[in-house]
Amino acid sequence: MLFRRFIVLILISGTAFAGSREQLVILTTDNPALLSPGVELFQQHYPNLDVQILQRHEADALAMLSAPNHDVDVVSSSSIRLFRPLTNHNALIPVARLTPHKSPMDTEYIAVLGYSGYGLIWNQRHLDKHQLPAPQRLEALTDPLYYNHLVMSSPSRSATTHQMIEKLLQRHGWDHGWGLLLQVGGNLDSVSASSEKVSHIVASGQADVGLVIDSDAKAQHALFPFVHFRYQPDSLILPGYLAALSTDSSSPYGKNFVQFMLSEVVQKQIEEAPLYKLRRHARPQFEVATFPLNQELLHQRAILVQQLFDISISKQLPLLNQAWHMIHEVRRLPGLEPQQATQLARAVTLASTPVIRHEQAHQPAFAALQDPSRHTDSAQKLESLQDAMSRQLQESIQLTQAILFSQKQVP
Repeated sequence: MLFRRFIVLILISGTAFAGSREQLVILTTDNPALLSPGVELFQQHYPNLDVQILQRHEADALAMLSAPNHDVDVVSSSSIRLFRPLTNHNALIPVARLTPHKSPMDTEYIAVLGYSGYGLIWNQRHLDKHQLPAPQRLEALTDPLYYNHLVMSSPSRSATTHQMIEKLLQRHGWDHGWGLLLQVGGNLDSVSASSEKVSHIVASGQADVGLVIDSDAKAQHALFPFVHFRYQPDSLILPGYLAALSTDSSSPYGKNFVQFMLSEVVQKQIEEAPLYKLRRHARPQFEVATFPLNQELLHQRAILVQQLFDISISKQLPLLNQAWHMIHEVRRLPGLEPQQATQLARAVTLASTPVIRHEQAHQPAFAALQDPSRHTDSAQKLESLQDAMSRQLQESIQLTQAILFSQKQVP
């Protein structure tokens, strides 16, 4: 009788265990839909596993990972910065324990799932309609021909856009690089909430040209053949990173999931929809930048670059558009007087000069900027800088308005 009761207890407890659901929490800064096919395949091996994908922007994800009580098991992101708090606290499983086939792009604790290049996407139907040439490179987007035809994301909303902009700043230098960005900003129709949305906006005809990674462009071209893409001649390799946490509270399924995503089964499908990335061991299909991005410099001034873009471009778009539209108008005028030429030069300087110059960018007051949504002091400093940029643009507009007005008075 006692034995029979023991058997019944085993059966009951076994049924309860089989019916219980284990949990896996994945934190990503990318579109969760990109991970969903891999998750669905993984769950076929673990039918009782409950997988949660949490999407956060970089700043929010960093804050989450810095909290001692987070329940994240796997991190997936195109931002290498996101993994710093975890590597600093030895909270990640070494890549050597996740795959026997290490990629040169892997670090000791962070694996590369796949990678992309970047370039320009355009809607050929709309370029034909407006009689615009297909742009060759980012610097060409300063041309007044593209006024109100461009879209891009903000580096504070997109890790890949942040890397593209940092690449431009490192290539051209701080002051000249920001001068180019402000001129491109003058031609923007909008600043998108994410880099992925840029490709949707171009495909739908809401804008004609955008700056994107190749995987976003491939997804749109598969649906709309009139959407085209050209790599930048010195494109960065932009990896998608993946890591499993090894803390006491981490799910053991985190390690299994990363191993699965790095396996040949998944890697064979990674170049197809919805990821459209190059496999982690594939050779680049584009001309790779001749100099590597200085990731340490990117990390040191990340908040500064992200916020300077927003206070100078994202939040100034109407003024920036007007300033550059009027500069282009004045440049088309014949025979400017010497005083007018001086006024025009001053207007251009005001509209193309960042409120933080190269010599200031390394000063502690600016290097120590924090996420303004969580740090009042940084928010106040950035608000003051945004006001200064507004005044620059307003003065630029007043100078060109004066030139145009004086030209109208000439009989």
